[in-house]
Amino acid sequence: MITSAQTALAQWQRIEILVQEWLRERQQLLHLLSAIRGPSGSRMSPPVSEHVKQFCEMLMDYISAGYFEIYRELAREARCFQRDNPELTQSIMQKLDDSTDEALAFNDDFDTKEHIDEMLELLPLRLAHLLEKLEERFALEDQLIVSIHQPTTPAKAMLR
Repeated sequence: MITSAQTALAQWQRIEILVQEWLRERQQLLHLLSAIRGPSGSRMSPPVSEHVKQFCEMLMDYISAGYFEIYRELAREARCFQRDNPELTQSIMQKLDDSTDEALAFNDDFDTKEHIDEMLELLPLRLAHLLEKLEERFALEDQLIVSIHQPTTPAKAMLR
């Protein structure tokens, strides 16, 4: 019994590290977004094209890590620790699609210097809209994390 509890604890700790790294990436994403928007949020800071290009790359990495790593690990944890709530998880995942579509569209429009130069006039408006969608996304992701990755000792959950 101790071995399975230790295994469960190790799995929980591994996922905790993964989630914390991902949340740090989220903070870096927001920091880069702030650098693009400028100190007041109303004026863009130079060099805009390089910041936007980095932002697009980081945004795609963040979203990919969510779908292909974090969400899967959380689903596995939910099953392992009997915290599975398929209706809630499905509802959250469906709501995430809206912000994913917006992020992909933003990336398509601003992924190269040429695209940025062509769309520069629309950038502040598009950033504001994207930020709104990302705020919704982050709240949903936080809800998913809290509903599954609870800070209780996993060993206790295994012993129930």
